[in-house]
Amino acid sequence: VEAPDEKALIEAAVQGMIESLDDPYTTYLDADDLESFDRYIRGSFSGIGAEVESYEDRLRIVTPLEDSPAWKAGVMAGDVILEINGQSTLNMELTEAVRLLTGEEGTQVTVRVRHESGQEETITITRAVINIQTVRGFRRNADQHFDFMLDDVNRIGYVRITQFIEGTADDLRQALKHLKDQGAKGLILDLRFNPGGLLESALAVSDMFLPQGAVIVSVEGRTVPRQVHRATGNTVMLELPIVVLANESSASAAEIVTGALKDNHRALFVGARTYGKGSVQQVKMLENGQGALKLTNAYYYIPSGRLIHRRPDSTTWGVDPSEGCYVPMSPEAVREMVEIRRRDDQVRADNGHAPDAEATVTPDYIEQELKDLQLAAALRALWGRLETSDWPQVGQSNTSELVKANQRAALMMQRDLLVDRLEKIDQELAKLNGQDVAADDDDSAASRPNDASADSEDAGDDDAEPAATAPPPTPAPVPVP
Repeated sequence: VEAPDEKALIEAAVQGMIESLDDPYTTYLDADDLESFDRYIRGSFSGIGAEVESYEDRLRIVTPLEDSPAWKAGVMAGDVILEINGQSTLNMELTEAVRLLTGEEGTQVTVRVRHESGQEETITITRAVINIQTVRGFRRNADQHFDFMLDDVNRIGYVRITQFIEGTADDLRQALKHLKDQGAKGLILDLRFNPGGLLESALAVSDMFLPQGAVIVSVEGRTVPRQVHRATGNTVMLELPIVVLANESSASAAEIVTGALKDNHRALFVGARTYGKGSVQQVKMLENGQGALKLTNAYYYIPSGRLIHRRPDSTTWGVDPSEGCYVPMSPEAVREMVEIRRRDDQVRADNGHAPDAEATVTPDYIEQELKDLQLAAALRALWGRLETSDWPQVGQSNTSELVKANQRAALMMQRDLLVDRLEKIDQELAKLNGQDVAADDDDSAASRPNDASADSEDAGDDDAEPAATAPPPTPAPVPVP
């Protein structure tokens, strides 16, 4: 009876077709989304600076980009977003969430999040222009340039890659050249909390450490013939012993590099099983500037033949740490480590130098002062290798611990789902009773079974597993520009 919006009809039809594929990583990008996507890949955009994904009727932070407004405000990888500017995210479309989170530089957005510990927090974030520096060192020098030498005594370098974008490989090459000039004898490559990025960037980074002809990753799909990407011999560090650090928030391109170095016996992998995002998306442009379709058309396989991607009911996905190098960190331990890093960055910004800049860096110092169990284990591993030519055991055996961690993560996910369903029922009851739903939210949240007090026993347990060790399959991480 009323004249329909033809553009809205077409876009709804497109979204319906995509949803019928039951593939969370196939998405439609309208013209605005496509522009934001392009800016993100180039490494410069405006917003809060975080990767956001759909998560069982809610939204979840895959990882905040380091030094971004979200990161500085205290947003953590794995945080579930409960509200945006007071609006519940229950059953909210990802595109709507992105619209609410984006905005002009200098404006603010307030989010209510539930940390992996179960504790809820309201955080106000001031949006800003994000220029991503993806290759970072252990600390900054007085001139604000990164120092890539972690251990001056034993000449062990440290490079952290926060994302794989255009320019990452060039920046890494410069950092490695600097370390070689300083006489580095070992290297720690930190890919923790790295959400991935461009395949070309991951290939170029892997190429710097592998001999010519070594398999980096294989790509294969229903309509995509098997393609094997191999190292070209464009190496920078071929002989130096390497430890690669990765964890549950290392995804996609970060998993490719981790798998390539581990499976080719080029590096020891210390940390925890990676995220399990190993599907390939091809961007197909639509006519007349109407946007694009980002279609999943293949999967990534590491050199051993293992599928990176986590499918429903999978028991194996991603990349597992080297045997005896599984070093889990509880959500509270991760939070404490990141808070210390934020604090040190703020002191550096205020005073022009890092706290304890003259301190001798040892595994004990890293563990006790920086609260980074995984980095401490990586440094111990390199010390042992340089002393005996063999890699020492610096963590737990993988198999039994991963099984328990997966079971724990599955139970916690079920608990979160029940809490969200209870909240929805409470809201419906409040409406029927004529109550103010917004006022009841805080009361219901306070009585939930997964608040901070319910997790206090696990949070204080040094052996507690991270809640996200076995994340459920989730829709594609979407950059919030």
